[in-house]
Amino acid sequence: MGTSNEISFSVLDAAKNELEGDVGKDAAARPSRFGHVSLFTLPLRRKKSIATPTKERGLLLSSGEFASAENPTPVSALGTVDVGSPKSDVGGPTTVPTGAPRKTAAAGSAAPAAGAPAPVPSKLVRSPEEEIALRKARRRLHRMLAATFVVVGLCLAGAGGWYLYQDHQRHLHQVAQLDEALDLIREADETVVALDGIVANPLDAGSLAQADSVLAKLPAALAQLEEADAAARRVSVDLRESEDKEAANQTVAATGARTALIESGRQIVEQAQRADEAARAVREAWQRVVEADALARDAAALVADTTAEHVTASKDKTNAAVVAFADAQTALEALDSAYADVDLASPLDYVAKRIEAMGYALASDDAFLAKNKEEAVAQNDAYNRADAEAATLAAGLPDDVAQLVFDAYDQATGTLFETYSTARSQAGAADAFLRDYLGTTSK
Repeated sequence: MGTSNEISFSVLDAAKNELEGDVGKDAAARPSRFGHVSLFTLPLRRKKSIATPTKERGLLLSSGEFASAENPTPVSALGTVDVGSPKSDVGGPTTVPTGAPRKTAAAGSAAPAAGAPAPVPSKLVRSPEEEIALRKARRRLHRMLAATFVVVGLCLAGAGGWYLYQDHQRHLHQVAQLDEALDLIREADETVVALDGIVANPLDAGSLAQADSVLAKLPAALAQLEEADAAARRVSVDLRESEDKEAANQTVAATGARTALIESGRQIVEQAQRADEAARAVREAWQRVVEADALARDAAALVADTTAEHVTASKDKTNAAVVAFADAQTALEALDSAYADVDLASPLDYVAKRIEAMGYALASDDAFLAKNKEEAVAQNDAYNRADAEAATLAAGLPDDVAQLVFDAYDQATGTLFETYSTARSQAGAADAFLRDYLGTTSK
């Protein structure tokens, strides 16, 4: 019997031989997966020397538990993979199954003390084929994800580009509609400018000569402005650029101002036509008064030499004057009824007084021919008083009796001219912006 040390070494040698014999036998019984050529070129694993088991160092606690001072390496319960083991006849991997830790024959070998940490399983070591397959799967996944991101990005970019294109097309369509509205305004302006020329001097002979043709074109111009206004209002809601939107608003303002300008201008021109017609009629009626006055003066001149022959001739002239005054009076009364806004009271009063004076003149002539001298003188004095009153009335009449018509025209068109002037200023302001807008957009 040997010493304790000799026994320990013999037991260890026996355990070593037994382990090497089992490994070699297991490797020889398992065929290699890849033949005699190893898949990876790995260095041979060195043999680990089997250390002599020693007693675990630690401290026995007062509670009876043993606190180890060492950090034992956990042993995997799944076994290890041996690649290129020197004990194998081929280069393939050899798996050594492991379970509970192998006990040695050494007397000092014992289980870990109570309270020691439990062994932690080691990471699973994959075979080269599994590692290759895993890497290929990862690469495929990465490629699929990259392709997906590219497709999604392209779809988003395409959708965004299509939206921007459609939005740009809508904007161009809206601007085109605004341009069409401005073209309609330009077409209407041909009539508006002609109307403006007439309104500048509506009672001028040239203006009156063009009035009918211009008035006939106003309905078409109003229709064009209405269409332009509708188009501008329609696009002003959807235009995105502030300058384009303001241009649409100014287009609406321009059409509205022109519409007001046409309406007020049309009334001004119509009032001018009416005034011209009334003035012509009043002048014509007054001309009969002038003729009657001439006859009355001739009659008065004849009786300056009071002979029967002269008085008879004077009487004939006076009768003719009475007829002329009566005709003038009828014409003036008709005009006063037709043009209620024209004040013809003063001419009518004058004519009535002149007709009264002619009656006294005829009575004086009749009394003279009847040789009733006192009656002739009395009737002659009455004539003189009436004639003087007529002269006073005549002094209050304008040089041109048609001025009474023009005064009425001015009163009727005063508000219309103010409206027209305001509309004209508004149109000018809107046009100034639109000219600047068109000049900017055309550059």
